[in-house]
Amino acid sequence: MMGIDDVVRAWSLAGTPTAADRLSRYARALVAERPIGPYRPLDDDQEDLAILALYRVDRPHATIGDLHQIPPLALSSYHQMLHDLASEGFGPLMPVPGASAF
Repeated sequence: MMGIDDVVRAWSLAGTPTAADRLSRYARALVAERPIGPYRPLDDDQEDLAILALYRVDRPHATIGDLHQIPPLALSSYHQMLHDLASEGFGPLMPVPGASAF
């Protein structure tokens, strides 16, 4: 699993044009929701949850419902952050539907 500094480093290597202190806040939010590990494709619901974790850095009380009301262009930077992480071979690890946690 990756730590916060690892996520910030991956985003920096991918060329994410955001200051490191701000990237650190996004990384903390993402890592708090899901561990970060080797890239796996996300379904739409999983991607929404990952984006919501990032979006809550800027809008702490946002819900999935709020996220679905926002124009896609307004969420593009959060999508790009997930893409940048994936381009470095990493992403949030989401549970597989129907899989046991044990």
